[in-house]
Amino acid sequence: MRILILIFLGYLLYRTVRRYLRSGQTLERHEASEAIDEMVQDPVCKTYVPVREAEKRVIDGKAYYFCSKKCADEFQREAKS
Repeated sequence: MRILILIFLGYLLYRTVRRYLRSGQTLERHEASEAIDEMVQDPVCKTYVPVREAEKRVIDGKAYYFCSKKCADEFQREAKS
């Protein structure tokens, strides 16, 4: 009878540890998926950049994303012409 109780407690401990480890992996996967960022195309040089790193300008109420300040300035100059 003691052996059955010890086996049962060992199994419960195993399941608890396994669940704890899996919840940590799930959290890491979730954080990794958040790190993936939406890519946007620069209208001047046509390169793709992540939104979080892009130079953003709002021109005539529309948001544009650029790979650099240089491209943003060039686009803004052309938009004014």
